[in-house]
Amino acid sequence: MDTSTISLSLDATKIQGNAVSKMLEMTDLTPETLAKVFKDVGESPEKLRALLNLWFTPWHKPNFAADHDYSVAGLRDVEFLGTADLPPGQLPYRMFDIETGNLVEYPAIGVRGQYCMLSHRWKGVEVSLGYIKEARRKELERAREAARDGQPGVRNSRKSDMELVMEQCRLDIEEQEGLIKELLGEATGQEAAPVNIAELLDRRLNVRTTEYMLGKAKDKEDQATTKLRFARMEQKIFSDLVKEMHDRVDEEMEAHLGKAEAKNTSVRQPRRAKLGGEVVTEAETEVTAAADNLKTAEDEHGSVRHDIEYFQQHFHLRDALDELVCRLQRWKSVIKIDRAIQEADRIFKTKLFRDREKCYLWTDPCCIDKSNGGELSESLSLMGDWYADAEYTLVQLDTPFREADAVTDWRRFEAERGGECEPINEKPNILDFRNVKEYKPEWSTRAWTLQELVMSKTTFYVNSEWSPLSRPVESLGYFYYLIPFIALYTGSDTKNIYRSLCPTARGFWDSEILKGVLSNAESSGQLEQLHKNIQAGGPSTKGVEFSEISRVETAQQLIALLDVLGVRIHSSLTMETATSEVARAVYLASANLTSESEKGKKRREHYLRLKKCLPEPDLTVFSAKMSEEEVAEEVAQHALNFVLQCLVAETEDLILVDRQCIAEFGKLQQLTAWQRGTSRAGFSAQSVLELSGTRTATVATDKSYALMGILDVRFPTFPAEGSIKALARLLDEVVITRNDISVFNWIGMEMGSPIRGRSMYPSSPAAYGKEIDRGKRYNLLLAARVQDKMDDVVATYHSVIRTLRTTIDFLKDKERKSLPINWIERIVQIVRLNGFRELRPQQEGFEKIVAYVREYCRRESLEQAKAKAAKLAESAASPGTAKGSSLLKRPAMPSVPSLSTPSLSLSGLMSSAAPKKEEEGSTSAKKPSKFGLGKGLKSSSFGFSKKGGSSAQDEEPAVVEVAATPPVETSDATLDPPPPYAAVETPSTQLSWQDFDGQVMDYLTGAATQRLDKVLPPELQSIKFEVDESERLAAHRLKVPKDSLEGESLDTISPNPIIVNNSGIEGLFDIQRVVVTMIDAKKLRRQVAKAVGPHDKISGWCSISTGFARVITNFACERHILEQELDVIESVDARVLREEGKDKDEKRSTKILSTLSVTNATASQPDKHGVQNQGSQADAGNPKATEEPDVPKNTDKGNTEEERLVGRMIDFIQEPQLALVAGEWVLARFSGAPGANWFLCHLELGPVPGQFYGRRIAAGAIDFRDSTPEPGLVSAWQTYMDRKKRKMCYILDDYLRSRMTARSGGEKLKEGSSLAQQGLDMASKGLRSPGLKKGSNEVAAGTEGDGKEGGDESDDEGVENLVDKVLGQGRLAVKVLGEYTVLAVAEKLFEMRADHLDKTLAAAVLKRTPKALRTAVENMNDNKSFLPAMFHSSTRVHMF
Repeated sequence: MDTSTISLSLDATKIQGNAVSKMLEMTDLTPETLAKVFKDVGESPEKLRALLNLWFTPWHKPNFAADHDYSVAGLRDVEFLGTADLPPGQLPYRMFDIETGNLVEYPAIGVRGQYCMLSHRWKGVEVSLGYIKEARRKELERAREAARDGQPGVRNSRKSDMELVMEQCRLDIEEQEGLIKELLGEATGQEAAPVNIAELLDRRLNVRTTEYMLGKAKDKEDQATTKLRFARMEQKIFSDLVKEMHDRVDEEMEAHLGKAEAKNTSVRQPRRAKLGGEVVTEAETEVTAAADNLKTAEDEHGSVRHDIEYFQQHFHLRDALDELVCRLQRWKSVIKIDRAIQEADRIFKTKLFRDREKCYLWTDPCCIDKSNGGELSESLSLMGDWYADAEYTLVQLDTPFREADAVTDWRRFEAERGGECEPINEKPNILDFRNVKEYKPEWSTRAWTLQELVMSKTTFYVNSEWSPLSRPVESLGYFYYLIPFIALYTGSDTKNIYRSLCPTARGFWDSEILKGVLSNAESSGQLEQLHKNIQAGGPSTKGVEFSEISRVETAQQLIALLDVLGVRIHSSLTMETATSEVARAVYLASANLTSESEKGKKRREHYLRLKKCLPEPDLTVFSAKMSEEEVAEEVAQHALNFVLQCLVAETEDLILVDRQCIAEFGKLQQLTAWQRGTSRAGFSAQSVLELSGTRTATVATDKSYALMGILDVRFPTFPAEGSIKALARLLDEVVITRNDISVFNWIGMEMGSPIRGRSMYPSSPAAYGKEIDRGKRYNLLLAARVQDKMDDVVATYHSVIRTLRTTIDFLKDKERKSLPINWIERIVQIVRLNGFRELRPQQEGFEKIVAYVREYCRRESLEQAKAKAAKLAESAASPGTAKGSSLLKRPAMPSVPSLSTPSLSLSGLMSSAAPKKEEEGSTSAKKPSKFGLGKGLKSSSFGFSKKGGSSAQDEEPAVVEVAATPPVETSDATLDPPPPYAAVETPSTQLSWQDFDGQVMDYLTGAATQRLDKVLPPELQSIKFEVDESERLAAHRLKVPKDSLEGESLDTISPNPIIVNNSGIEGLFDIQRVVVTMIDAKKLRRQVAKAVGPHDKISGWCSISTGFARVITNFACERHILEQELDVIESVDARVLREEGKDKDEKRSTKILSTLSVTNATASQPDKHGVQNQGSQADAGNPKATEEPDVPKNTDKGNTEEERLVGRMIDFIQEPQLALVAGEWVLARFSGAPGANWFLCHLELGPVPGQFYGRRIAAGAIDFRDSTPEPGLVSAWQTYMDRKKRKMCYILDDYLRSRMTARSGGEKLKEGSSLAQQGLDMASKGLRSPGLKKGSNEVAAGTEGDGKEGGDESDDEGVENLVDKVLGQGRLAVKVLGEYTVLAVAEKLFEMRADHLDKTLAAAVLKRTPKALRTAVENMNDNKSFLPAMFHSSTRVHMF
């Protein structure tokens, strides 16, 4: 390009740029303005394209720079980090001093002291603070009395509180023993008679237990009977509902497939059990078990009736025995506290904890003054903090509480005071920590133990006999809690200079090497003692190189090394502060190690020993601008970080496995963050409440109060308020503090809160449980019924498509020599004209036929092809054509370069100009095709070449199908390689499929019912159709549950403000209008009429539909709300579902029927073979004849009633004005939170326009992932699947036409080549005749001589006649070859069209599906759920 051209281009670009700039500056761009600008620029597409490129191409492209690696933070990056020095929270008022055994007030916690907590299961009466004070008072009185009696030694003896309480308990039991003996003597009249208190106590406890078990058995029997009655009632309701649904789906099938066919399919369907039969069976089993238990309890109660009457007569003795039981329980409680103090002392001394002057133990029965309401309220609120701040928690996994244990306690008491009874030695309930999970301790079912376990830093366990249940990781002490947080810090240090030189951090340190580093350290002696106390046990760790004990020993040495080097990590870390706190500790320690202060002198000695054990680092990685002191600080930091990495490598997986084991038997599987060790509070409220719902508490309000620490909320407690009010206040604090909307994800019609303004809350934490309620179970059963029908259709569809796809694959293979096209055509016709239900029993036979064609009608082997080519080449060298005249040459065909012209043997007819003409022919053969097909054409099956010229030089012989009747053999001559038409030759023997062609055609002829009685030939019966692995996965998809969000961690924090006040809860909600249908509405009307007041609660069942799918749920609401909804339902049923009182032109659904029209198949008529035929077959040769119209009709003529019903329901649900929805039941959820669930709500208008009120209706689970599709949607889906099947048949028809056109083209090519060969033979034969040859010589001589013409007229006439004959023969050949060319183009067009349809199959079929139903149909096809999508978003509603 010259300079002037470049200049003009730049000027044009500037002009266009100015035009664009002016256009961009315009503020009122209109279509006319844009048209004028484009007209000024030019109407040329090239100019317009250049303008658009200039407009949309950015002038400046961004340059992307590589991110800097900040994985290692320098010391200057952490020098300002730290946490605020806040004052400590309120500590417990009193604790037991472990050293003295005294209960002290205001213990010295902090620098001087540390404490632990006791977690246990209460067993009856526990020793209290008041009892301890009473024991002190009585001891003081005894001392004073002893002093008055002159016994100063008694007064001066000092006893601990535990000793005092133990002694007081013994005195109380002995006092009660005397009373019992006295009362027993009065009862028997023999004061000096021997008394067996153990036997008497056993009789009394047996009576109490028997009476309790009888009452419990009666309650269980009543509950089971009630459940059975309701189950049978619900079974009848839902069986009727399923029958109605089943009938409606069958009606859709009749409309879709034809009445006769649907009737036949319904006959073949197996009978199913009644819906909900398993629910009734389960209830009947529970009734039978409850009746058996009641019978057993009644028998036992009858056996102790004598004792019952005895204690009723001697009630003073009965009360005395009951009091003895309480005193024995208190005595056992004192023993438990005493053993807990001893075990806590052992743990502090033998495990890795910091040395403190004082160590304390806190236990709730004695350390809280429950007579002081203020202290009790404050203690309940702060108990979570106390457990979180304790060094550890001691857990006793005791046996379950049994009153009968009092007999054993009495015998143990007598044994300890030196009675006649032998000492009692009970076996421990758990022998090893590994067995805790199998034992299932009752401790894991208590409400308070949930908080105690979750909030503790680390836990130690003992069995019922106070034997330790040890595991190695517990010997890490306080570092057990810190290591998961240290792992967060070390995980970001990927560029440590020592870590890169070590292959692995685990096992890097040897115990002897660490001893050398720690020599002369103050902690070396303590380490030896710690190593001796590491005990094996706990869950096994797989894939570790070293034993757990040795790894824990190494970890203890590394912890001691960090302590010697001055690394002081804060004892209370969180996930947010862990990295900064550990970095700060490492920074301070490394700075001290490199300073010259006297304080760090001893630490530097250990640091230098540490550096000698580490590999020599590469100091060139540091900046050259750093001073030696800064480099030394960085090296020290890297060394300390490497020690931390080694510590984490040795212990992290051990701690993780240990926490997972604890979570399993402690029932904390939902709290995954706790199992990782990185969180002790702030969990999702729903997950915590779900855990609490399965636990029990002695005091009902404790189920709510025990969650304050885990949920990180605080509020004053008031046990008299009741459990419902306590739960409501807890949830109020959660919403106010955290905006956590998961508190509203509860279910249960009986779980609604009765508190005014708190309809959004449940009445019990049990409402958050995941147990499947009855509504969800019936939804699953209903969905399964419809899904079974869909699975049958989908399974048949996959089988049909697999068959058609296999057929297409071998039809596209052009090298298959012979195919039974008549079989394929017949199968395609049957598949196209029959429904899935009718195809299902026939599909196996079709698969066998197609599999046989695929496997046995294979392409010729390479050896057979070469042998045939050699044979044809040999036959081509015949004597009559081997040598001929050199005067004639076959002309090239430049106008049809893509045809494979015959390579004829004309070596004897070549002229002297042959070389030049061959060159011209080859040149013209390279010219592009003039057919306008471009790149879309591939080489055809009979000589159509992509590059032009003869394709016989590059391709193997093409294939022409052999019809059922074999054609006549031909003997065309060819060169090697043979031309495409040479492959037309048929073998002398028929192919194997022809031997039973008649039997297969007879099988494929006739109606479907007749075909079921026919049998394929044995050669086809043995064929097995193999299913591809991807199809197996697709088939497996039908059996897996629909997309479920179980296990997913969805955000439950609302981004929008939520207002909580005494009148209700206000927030932004998504409102989904639904169609509600009451199940047994007449019964509900009767209940409304019988209700006494407007606030009476009425329960029932209803279905909720979004237009696409429905769910069934139970509900309970007040009478006035239900009465209003029943009126709304009647109106909706009349005006929407049945559209009464409206003319067709006035229907509300008319405006969307154009998008909901689903045209059914044309009424079919049986053909002569008995196959139902649709449409006319006269246009079989027209490519467009067999296609369905792409645009659906805009009338509802082809729609069934169910499909029109879906249209009316969608129109009703899509009401744009929410004010018109007020007064109805709707679905609601909080906006903007993915974890928010839908719930049923009664929506009302507020006093101000745009303001809405709502009341939540207590209902079962509303989960549209288990919904049932509407029958109209099922009909649309069936139509969609049938269209896909028929579209696949059309694609296969195109491939068949391509093959048949290729066969016709091959015949035309053979015919044209034969005509051309005959003309050449005629010319060669004429030229060899003597007369013509003589005339030709004379003509040549005359031309060379004087230029006069030679020969006579007869010779001229002979030449003219010969030329005319040859030209006539040539015209015929050209005509036939022209027909061949047309057929070649048609073949490629059919093939290209079939390829295009195959690629766009799903999109093309979906385009013909109604727009409003496309997404729903796709969800059904992909087995996805129908979540509500047509809702009013972010609507402010005040929920009462």
